[in-house]
Amino acid sequence: MTHPRSSPHRIDKNFSDVDFWLITRLKKENSVALTIVAAEYAKERQISKRSARRVLERHLKPLIEKGIIERLPTYPVSFSLKKLPIEYFSSKSQDFETCDSSDCFDLSYTTHSRKTLENCSVACFKKEELRKLGIRLIRRANRFRQRGLLTAQKSSIHPGTKEHSDIAYLYDENVKEWNRSVMVFMNDDGEFITAKVRTRFNDEKKALFNFLKSRKALKVAFKEYKNAIMITLTIPHIFPLVYPIRKNNKVLGFVPLQDSVITRLKANMMAWIRKMWRGEDIKVFTAYEYHTDYALHLHVLVFGIPYLIDWNRKFGRKKEDSLTYYSRKYNIPSDAKKTQLSKYVFTALLDMWLQKILVRFGSVLRINLLQSYLSYKRKEKIQGPINEIHRIEDGQWKGKPPKDASLEYSSGAAYRKVLSPDQYVTKYVLKVYSMLSGGGIEEGNQAKVYGYWLFGKRFNSYSPYLLPTNQVENTRMWHFVGVFNTLNLPDYVLNNLLN
Repeated sequence: MTHPRSSPHRIDKNFSDVDFWLITRLKKENSVALTIVAAEYAKERQISKRSARRVLERHLKPLIEKGIIERLPTYPVSFSLKKLPIEYFSSKSQDFETCDSSDCFDLSYTTHSRKTLENCSVACFKKEELRKLGIRLIRRANRFRQRGLLTAQKSSIHPGTKEHSDIAYLYDENVKEWNRSVMVFMNDDGEFITAKVRTRFNDEKKALFNFLKSRKALKVAFKEYKNAIMITLTIPHIFPLVYPIRKNNKVLGFVPLQDSVITRLKANMMAWIRKMWRGEDIKVFTAYEYHTDYALHLHVLVFGIPYLIDWNRKFGRKKEDSLTYYSRKYNIPSDAKKTQLSKYVFTALLDMWLQKILVRFGSVLRINLLQSYLSYKRKEKIQGPINEIHRIEDGQWKGKPPKDASLEYSSGAAYRKVLSPDQYVTKYVLKVYSMLSGGGIEEGNQAKVYGYWLFGKRFNSYSPYLLPTNQVENTRMWHFVGVFNTLNLPDYVLNNLLN
């Protein structure tokens, strides 16, 4: 049991570490004698039983007054947990540092840790500081995802590898666990209700809702805006999928590195586009998609602009026209077409932003990301990150659509279908729904679905204007307690269950 003074989480400023210890201890049994509790506390704190009893009695009194702990009319003097405080639920998280030994990210329990990462650690970090830099940190995950993320430390995972099979197995087991579990909620009166565990991965209706919501947001956007462009961003698959944050050989969390880098790159890109088209009403829809090796790429729909570069603007001190300015700045032949110029300039900008991101991330994580990227560029002889730009007008492709938007069918006679822009960016949301409705999913496309589960990634994101939410006032507040096996609900839940 965690030492009181070293407890990693305080419940609330109104609760001490001793309060936390008492609540956690009483939660394990229906009733416990004070003599037993005092003996356990004395052993952990290495103090006398008498001193331990005095400390506990001093903390038991306010907890009894708050209705959290109840003194039983028995001999010897015993106590039971009457109800868990709401703050306890809000602080409960499956953080890797505080999980049970069977669920911990202890590298001694796995053979999938990369030797190249064993000596890498961040001695001190704060989640908010990482977030400001654009580094996402995964600290909450159930035991199936925890093991999946450990497996994802491998440098190369694709269909047919053992690592992919392990992740697929963990995904299936997680879905089975959800199907035999319930979510528990508690109100301010200490009453409980349960509900089936419904996620986008195990509930057909929820998957369909995600799909329809995405299509509705796109429908609003295409109705409102005549012009749009779709930018596809892909960064080299040379960085670790996940990077562990460790302390004393225990993983405190994982940075989804590919995810963090490309998301930060998109943020820089959008800041530049908004500056380029200053004064325009720009809305964005981003589809997050995974490759077969679990690497993330983005399809960013930017509504309200017809081109990437505003060719009517003047640039530089000399106020040159766009063609002249960018041709001179990037040493591009003056007779280059606008599309060629746009592609060259944009790739150069992405390269510059990416290098800055890799320097910042590498400095914090203590890993040389920039050198890996520069070596890759020299080897592949590329200018920068791979990107594609496609124009959209009135909800349809203007010019050539993306290559994988064209589907070839053969049923009696061969024919070809081109996915529209809204169909193209929601195809993987549809795949999840098809999988749940009995369609299954072939091994080659499994990573494209499992990636959302493994990294806790949403299917897409969009400007709030595209799909405003309806605010519904709750007359009674319910607080999420946790997920429990249907056949193993705690007594404090069963004794106060409404349904």
